[in-house]
Amino acid sequence: MTDNEVKITIDGVVYSVDKNKMLIEITDELGIYIPRFCYHEKLSIAANCRMCLVEVENSNNTLPACATPVSDGMVVNTQSTSSKTAQESTMEFLLINHPLDCPICDQGGECELQDLAYSYGKNNSRFDLLKQTKPNDDLGPLVSTDMTRCIMCTRCVRFGSEVAGIQELGTIGRGESSTISTFVEQTVDHELSGNIIDLCPVGALNNKPYRYTDRTWELDQIKSISPHDCVGTNIYMHVKNNKIKRIVPLQNDSINESWIADRDRFGFDGIYSSDRLDGPLIRTNGDLVKASHEDSIKLINEHISSLVNSNSQDKIAALVSPSISLNEQFLLANYLSLQGVKNIDHRIHQIDFTGDTLDPLFPHLNINLSDIQNMKTILVIGSDLRKETPLIAHWVKRAADKGSSIHFIDNSIREYHFPISDYIMTDNDSITENIGMLVKAAFSISDSSIPNHIEDNLSRLPEPTRTHKQIALSLCNNDETLLINGLLARSHPDFALIRSYINILSELSSSRIGELSHGANAVGAYITGCIPHRSQLAEPSEQGLNALQIASSNHDLLILYGLESKDCLYETNLVESIKSSKTVIAFSYFEDEVFNKYADIIIPINTTYESKGSFINLTGTLQEFNNEMMHPHDYLSNEKFLSDLINISGTSLPSFEDFLKQLIPFIQESINNPNYINELPIEITETEPLNALNEFNMYNLDPILRRSKPLQSTKESLGDN
Repeated sequence: MTDNEVKITIDGVVYSVDKNKMLIEITDELGIYIPRFCYHEKLSIAANCRMCLVEVENSNNTLPACATPVSDGMVVNTQSTSSKTAQESTMEFLLINHPLDCPICDQGGECELQDLAYSYGKNNSRFDLLKQTKPNDDLGPLVSTDMTRCIMCTRCVRFGSEVAGIQELGTIGRGESSTISTFVEQTVDHELSGNIIDLCPVGALNNKPYRYTDRTWELDQIKSISPHDCVGTNIYMHVKNNKIKRIVPLQNDSINESWIADRDRFGFDGIYSSDRLDGPLIRTNGDLVKASHEDSIKLINEHISSLVNSNSQDKIAALVSPSISLNEQFLLANYLSLQGVKNIDHRIHQIDFTGDTLDPLFPHLNINLSDIQNMKTILVIGSDLRKETPLIAHWVKRAADKGSSIHFIDNSIREYHFPISDYIMTDNDSITENIGMLVKAAFSISDSSIPNHIEDNLSRLPEPTRTHKQIALSLCNNDETLLINGLLARSHPDFALIRSYINILSELSSSRIGELSHGANAVGAYITGCIPHRSQLAEPSEQGLNALQIASSNHDLLILYGLESKDCLYETNLVESIKSSKTVIAFSYFEDEVFNKYADIIIPINTTYESKGSFINLTGTLQEFNNEMMHPHDYLSNEKFLSDLINISGTSLPSFEDFLKQLIPFIQESINNPNYINELPIEITETEPLNALNEFNMYNLDPILRRSKPLQSTKESLGDN
């Protein structure tokens, strides 16, 4: 037994346990069940439901296990008459005003109150009183309320104040008049607000779009990964008759804990949009006509083969979504590479490519997501963090709550619900300058010698202000520090220079770097070769056209896979390219106005919600999903379609299994030895700034989210900010 342990007796058995934990935490670890309602392992202790009362020796009354710290020699009896009586009495009081509407309650079948009433309740009520009713608030399009069912556990209230950082719900009234409400009439709009649905132990807060649709025991549960950002949030899909009915969190303490963003929960609704494609379309005599998969594969092969045979591979270009699976990226990138096609890119939100030679092997965060909370200083550069990656914003808030100093350099003041030490707000043009001034301040603090070419660049910048010096001092004087390079910075006209400054600052301050990327699998796109300057596993290759050049050029054959023009930062350029290219092949989930007018071949593909594959998140974690289980065996997968296209062309691809064997060691080596290049880009881009840098709508990121009715009904989508 260590100094940190004590001996306690539970139900006659002696255990050595951690002395810094509460009794209910110990019993959970030991597999000894104690009933509870208000206790949740990720929230603070409230001890207001009293359902976890247990008998503790030398105590006059039963004690709440959630609020009772263990002590040496403690003797606990969870099965005694005293414990059972206390728990049954608590249950009896909770049921006094609870409505008997289980047959119509959406929580039926997964209701904690229902389960515990069966074990601890009584068959007859001693209270012949008129049951109390409570008013319902309109919390918006995502969460429904039936507050008469509320047992005042306050989980939803604590979630708001402790996890979300904004108390959108609170307790008002006293005694039996107490209720949970917004007080001032308003909706619940935080990007993590849907988690109160899972936290509610009864049917008071429910999933509004799912309301009155199905019973939980009718649903199949499938593990999956959210496809809407680079975090790789773990989810459960609940499926009935091959259709997703709802999505709930799958706990993973190293990535998303018990939480998911609202777009992870409600985004799937978009795949059932009325404009979903149901078969291939080929343009014949100016009109799109339905065709078979066999005919469409044959026609695609003819277009590509004719250009390859005439040595016109440079007139073929492909733009690929950063959210398609690793399997699809591997097949598509290798197929085009073997055909001699170099013009392929997934970086449809980037406009500065002057730093391609300085690119890391892939953009990543070289610590676990859960380690963000242990950082002493965090600098966030060019990021609307809560909207870009809600779960990373959650981890940054955890760090702030622990006393970390958080700093921002951004083009707008944004609302964050945690303490911020310094916030440099500047216009788009001056973001780069301010980061350079920070590097300048760090050089003066670290007493490092400045290479001449870097010194020449920094000498042209203004002298650092007091705020720049404070941030640099915080980074240089703390051991655990992190620089987060956001999505707005990635879309900046000076992205290459910004990243170079960040690399230099990282070396000066010994800071970790976290480079956010668009989509769910940008890391996979880099590794599989869906970029114009590298092939598979970061092997150098002959330079092709980048995404901006592809979108700004006319091609003999333009391939668009898994994206629409609205997904591209330079939408206008891409639409003109689609109009002017001789042949356009679109692999799409949905009908699209631009494709309907100008595409020559439209191939329907399955979303990741319906597919089998894998994503690599920003920490380099490979996560597999198999959502094909919700489909009949004879449906055509994206992987099968691409494989058939490859087979008909006579091309022989490398083995995906062999690639996976090389993948994990490659990722580990790349993260352990990131080898950031501390050089400035040779040329500075002269691209005009785009208005898209000023706004980031988290429910408009991809074709699926744009078609999700619940998300498009929120304030974020309606512009009521």
